[in-house]
Amino acid sequence: MKKMGEAFDRLLALTSVIPGIIVALLAIGVAVEVFARNFGLTGAYWMLEAVEYGLLTLTMVGAAYVLSIGRHVTIDLVLGALKPRTQRIFRICINFVIVVVSGTVVYYGIITTHLAYIEDSTLYKSFEIKEWIPMAVVPGGMALFLIEGLRQLYRSIFDPDMARPPPSEANEVF
Repeated sequence: MKKMGEAFDRLLALTSVIPGIIVALLAIGVAVEVFARNFGLTGAYWMLEAVEYGLLTLTMVGAAYVLSIGRHVTIDLVLGALKPRTQRIFRICINFVIVVVSGTVVYYGIITTHLAYIEDSTLYKSFEIKEWIPMAVVPGGMALFLIEGLRQLYRSIFDPDMARPPPSEANEVF
């Protein structure tokens, strides 16, 4: 079980780098687009759509890593004012909600992506792209988020000292 956890941690470390690469590529693309338009050149008509797909991808791919290092949106101000036992109960409830919501998104994301694949739906915008391709990012990313949520729920119930990784500079990639 420990080896699986370590392997998942390595996967999350990889998913921490991918959003950074996407942001860098989008920043370069948008800068080139602005530069071209300022000099009267034709811009890349597809850049806005590339930004849309890039933002979807970096959000879904990076969410599990952010949760794993304890940087996800939480209510630390409220939790800090509570007694340790009450904090633990709140963390269990929060992790339970994370598991339920992300599990629901994974379930319906798979159904929706599968239907788009079966129906051979195509998005006609700047790119002609099969609809299931960008849709597949959602259940994939949320499945990683679900697994990390389950890990944190388990830790918050059975190992309260490890319920939340301590924030440190060593955990940060950027």
